[in-house]
Amino acid sequence: MAFNVGINVLETDGKATPALAGAPVSVGAYLIRSARGVPGKVYKVTGMGQVRERFGFPIDDAYGYYALKGFFENGGVTAYVSRIVQDTGSGMATAASKVFDNVTVTAAYLNEVDPGNWGKRVAIQIVEHGAYDPVPNTFDILVKRDVDDKNPVEIWDRLTNAANPTTPARKAIDAINDPNAGSKYIKIAVSGTTNPSATTTDDLESFPSTSPEPAFVPLDASNTNREDILGQNPGLLVAAVSAAWARFDPYDVQLLACPETNDPDVVNAALTYCANRGDCMYLGHTSINHDLTGAEGYTNNNAFRQNKVYGAIYFPWIWVSKEGGGRIWVPPDGHVIGVYARTEAERGIWKAPAGVQAGVRGVLDINQRLGDVDHTDLVKNGSINAIRYVTGAGFIVDSSRTLSTNPLWYYVNVRLLFNYVKSTLRAGLRWVVHEPNTQELWNKVAINSVRPFLMGLWRKGAFGPGKADDVFTIKCDAENNPPANIQLGIFTLEVYFYPSRPAETVVIVVGQQEGKSSASEA
Repeated sequence: MAFNVGINVLETDGKATPALAGAPVSVGAYLIRSARGVPGKVYKVTGMGQVRERFGFPIDDAYGYYALKGFFENGGVTAYVSRIVQDTGSGMATAASKVFDNVTVTAAYLNEVDPGNWGKRVAIQIVEHGAYDPVPNTFDILVKRDVDDKNPVEIWDRLTNAANPTTPARKAIDAINDPNAGSKYIKIAVSGTTNPSATTTDDLESFPSTSPEPAFVPLDASNTNREDILGQNPGLLVAAVSAAWARFDPYDVQLLACPETNDPDVVNAALTYCANRGDCMYLGHTSINHDLTGAEGYTNNNAFRQNKVYGAIYFPWIWVSKEGGGRIWVPPDGHVIGVYARTEAERGIWKAPAGVQAGVRGVLDINQRLGDVDHTDLVKNGSINAIRYVTGAGFIVDSSRTLSTNPLWYYVNVRLLFNYVKSTLRAGLRWVVHEPNTQELWNKVAINSVRPFLMGLWRKGAFGPGKADDVFTIKCDAENNPPANIQLGIFTLEVYFYPSRPAETVVIVVGQQEGKSSASEA
């Protein structure tokens, strides 16, 4: 670099050590059955509007919609969601489709085929524009979500099938099938360069002629079932869910749930997945017909033998408002994950997501009520957490146990805190890779990066009682980085800490004592 005469100022990173930024927490991951959703695709959603757009409204005997609604009602912010659908073999779900001249219209979302019965009632209207219209020799496609809807949800105008359209005309297949800005209800395939004719009542085939707008034609007027058969075949559902957890590999998720089933094979697959990742945990539920004995038998008989520290089970089912009116019993998974998220936001990841502050919003009733003795039995003998009604507090999550029987890993907040610390260290120390493995590096990592991070957690109350140096230890020195390891390119950092644990059992002693006599001078 050439320098000018006088003062030259250069900027450099110097010896500053990157600070550790906290890893994401309380991001949900859901596998659900739903009306729609591209098979195998994972969507990020931050509200129920996106849930309805990507997955539709509730379907019978499926609970994913209500789990997500409960998640957002209770403080959840971000979730990654994937539809479980049979997309291969006999009984697979298929997409509705209809041919209009040389244009084939198929139910889809952003150029990806979206199977299911939802597409049967999607309706389109094709409007022709002649030679003397403002944009001549083009056509419009209007899309209704349901043939009985009053207004279209999408209008695609100035379309043409011509090979080289002249502005302002737009090539139909490019506009509608755009993977970013295209239709959220249909995709098209075009054979030839001529435009399709306008839709008429002749296109309605067997669809009732009483349709309020006959020019809007449904994609499928038949009785063909385009749903998958997973809802009627538990074995297929279990296999599909167990194999689908890997879809979340690319995403930073911490709390997993599948409200559609509590089959032990699904639970074990989820626990194994969480353990292999090391940064998330699974929240499950008992069956709707389980009483206290049945709930305890569910966890004890199935024994979820491995990786129990990465899971928690909740009891009982909850009564919530049903979409469109009425009430419905649903598993508590989604609502509880929302409570986790709210607790983390208000108090920190180290606070147990239970107690009077862990009210479950949106709950109208629970299908099993427990007294204190039964609740203690459920927690201690079944490793199951209960949603209870508490006078003055309403319906609350009243326990916070993992499935583990190891006292070191009893509590959900301990698991969450370890996941958080591990994730933060893994992401925040990425800069260490390929740095010279020297004493200077050890000091930078231990003193400049990790210690400030742990000190911050200590000040916020994440660790048990005691001074900072009593509750966490950082080791990164010549002892755990011997020459043999350095020669092999191995850098070792050890971090130990004493996590905060909840006051699960509160003992209050009340007794009598002798009164104290006093005498005064007359």
